[in-house]
Amino acid sequence: MNPTNMLLITAAGYIVGSKLLEDEKKQSITLGDVHINNTAQRLIDHFESLEIAKEHIIGYKSLSTDDSRNLIARWQSDYFTTS
Repeated sequence: MNPTNMLLITAAGYIVGSKLLEDEKKQSITLGDVHINNTAQRLIDHFESLEIAKEHIIGYKSLSTDDSRNLIARWQSDYFTTS
């Protein structure tokens, strides 16, 4: 199985990760290599994996590997640039 990169929009922030598993019974999605952009706190967290309930997902978009890397790099440059 080839994981799909996804951008999820939630109340907690923007989440980018590789979709590993979709559990219809539990109504959840498991992502690997996850980056969460919490814009309210200007914070980016990284997790090895994350399971998120579908009811918490406001929106989503499939991304190419390059697009997901570029998006994470933009987040990091917005928060971690020095003068």
